[in-house]
Amino acid sequence: MPNLVALLFGAAIVLFYSYGRFNRVTYEGGQQMERLVSLLSPDKLRARRIVLHAYTFYALILLLIYLFLCAYAELLPLLGGPDLTVGASKLPVPSADAPAAVVAGFARDNDAAAIPWTLSGVVDSSAERDFDIGIDASVSLAIALIMVGLAPTFPLLANFEDWMRGAAHRLAGIPTYVIGASEDLRRRDLKLREKDVAISTPAAGATAVKQYLLIPLSSWDRLKHYQAAAKEQVNDREEFRFDLELIFAVSSWILDRKLKLANAPVRERFQRLEEELRKRLDQLIFELDDRSGFGSTATKRIAAASSGAGDASLGERKRASWERLALDADNLADDFCFLLALYVEHGIIIASSDGDAAHQQFVAKKKLDTFLGGLLNPHPTASYRRSYTTMATLWTLGVVFFISLFWSTLPGRYENELAWDIPPNTYSRTLSCIFYAFNNYCIPVIVTLGLRDAAMQSRRWQNIRKTNWTKWLPQLVLVLIASWAVATLFVIGLQLWKSGLDTGWNADGQSLWVILQLSFEYNAPTVLRGTVLALIVAFLLDAWSARAWSLSLRPTCLSSLIWAFSSAVVMALCGGITRYSSAWAAMPLSAQSLTDMHRGLIYYSIVFSALIGFFVVFCIVSALLNQHSGTQQHTERKTSGGATPEPTPAE
Repeated sequence: MPNLVALLFGAAIVLFYSYGRFNRVTYEGGQQMERLVSLLSPDKLRARRIVLHAYTFYALILLLIYLFLCAYAELLPLLGGPDLTVGASKLPVPSADAPAAVVAGFARDNDAAAIPWTLSGVVDSSAERDFDIGIDASVSLAIALIMVGLAPTFPLLANFEDWMRGAAHRLAGIPTYVIGASEDLRRRDLKLREKDVAISTPAAGATAVKQYLLIPLSSWDRLKHYQAAAKEQVNDREEFRFDLELIFAVSSWILDRKLKLANAPVRERFQRLEEELRKRLDQLIFELDDRSGFGSTATKRIAAASSGAGDASLGERKRASWERLALDADNLADDFCFLLALYVEHGIIIASSDGDAAHQQFVAKKKLDTFLGGLLNPHPTASYRRSYTTMATLWTLGVVFFISLFWSTLPGRYENELAWDIPPNTYSRTLSCIFYAFNNYCIPVIVTLGLRDAAMQSRRWQNIRKTNWTKWLPQLVLVLIASWAVATLFVIGLQLWKSGLDTGWNADGQSLWVILQLSFEYNAPTVLRGTVLALIVAFLLDAWSARAWSLSLRPTCLSSLIWAFSSAVVMALCGGITRYSSAWAAMPLSAQSLTDMHRGLIYYSIVFSALIGFFVVFCIVSALLNQHSGTQQHTERKTSGGATPEPTPAE
């Protein structure tokens, strides 16, 4: 038991330090990122939900590496790590009298403590020993400290951790998504024209106006003055004008907080970024005022000197100083666009509604909304912004847990009696069933939905219901292989470790190969059930994004039932076929047909797989329809008293 506590404590250490390592910068950007990277950690460059997905992927990989190195610490010297002499020194080998029982997944003996399906083994029932995981406490803690950097690490592990962190960042679009959005904004025009400047100047005898579009009159005057002064000094005068318009407008709306924005607690995380942009803005205005002579009597002298036949070198230096200021304005406008894209990503800037705001507030916000365009109001086809990964994953985990709990208390007892003659006790049977279901169903679903979410965030996911099969079939095959391979490696690695605990650690290369071959033949087909369930869930989410007709039936429970029954039929077929394949892998070579025990286990596998498929899909569809219903009711309340709104499409 102390060894188990040490293993869990080491896992807690890895998790505790993993977020800090995940939040280290891995990307190399251009000048814009060099200006902002010290102010923005990776977790600030995407929405919290997307960062959580990427961190979960990164942390799970670290935990798997930690558990692997703990179970097989003897491989550390081969990987360039330290030689931890404590613990197992050899790989497992089954006992000579029962090789099949270790790898077959079940055995007809009287072992009441063995875990069925994927982690079975042979233990002498007369021998009693304390529960031990076979991993020394010093090994667990040493590896945990090595992984988090509190103990000297080795190059291979450090390089792999860097690569995994970079992969997690790229999958989440850090920092490429916000940079791409800001580049899109830079190609747009805010459309503050001379007529706006003219409107800002009141007629003679009229009441003085302090601002227009929430931009102070002093900024309007500066804008006109800078443009006139730089007329013969800046090569690209139009670009310079666009930059100044954007800088003055965004600084008044955002930095001066004249526009009411949302999500104030999140905005406080970017206080340093706003302060840095304000300092650069003040410096730019100071230099532009000094160069253009704004607000001083030197304006006419500067204009006269520039029109005369002055010194050529002085004119060149003056032109160079204006070009430098134009470059500074261009960089500052880039960073203001980055700030806008960042605030849209974090929900700080949201689409305006027809509220009771003041006239200038309303007009200014509408102008900003128009400038942000599709970034603020994405097209309905741009479903990558809502992948429903977290919701689908949590429902899958919860349903699989409760179905496994139910199965272990009722049908699972008879299934265990069929396979083991004398069933394990209730607690052992419950833990076994839950562990089996997690390995074979939840891991493939987590991997598949994680890959789908990452592809959608990078706009590379081809919707299965919208695109041609030649586009989505390759991605589906890749996702299937990846989810199946990860789950299979996890299951086989656990069985290899369990077999080593039960039979000893003294295998040569040939024996190890036999163990891996037989274990793969038995367990690999079983994992396909979870892979098929994961593909069904991915297809369901794509159908929801494509607003499939089957998800809009009335009453709404009809859609849930149709999808659930269809999923149950597919999962039942998959459960029967894979259990049939595993049964033949466990049979001796001389066997001519399956036994009654195998046929009974196939039947139980069909029922269990059908239950999992039915309730997982039923709950996910119901949750999607409930969210859509809530959105529709909210829209109707907002538009009450006006024209009847059109039905909101499925998001």
